[in-house]
Amino acid sequence: MSKKVIVIFILAFLLYAFILALEDFSPFSGVDDAKTYYLSRGFNETGASNLVTAIYLDYRLYDSIFEASLLLATSAGILFLARKEL
Repeated sequence: MSKKVIVIFILAFLLYAFILALEDFSPFSGVDDAKTYYLSRGFNETGASNLVTAIYLDYRLYDSIFEASLLLATSAGILFLARKEL
């Protein structure tokens, strides 16, 4: 299978997954609920003295880890596809 076919297949899959993900969301759904939850319970649940730190390191930590791993996988994929054939 050529690299162009693989890239096209991956892009088509990502577009399909993105469209499926968008179907479940309504605009601005749950923004006020999340804000109220973080402001009322953030200090008590995390024990942090700074609310921004509490949100980032406690509530959003897994999201940040997965973003970093996705960046690593994307970089590795680009390097794999861009390398020259010997």
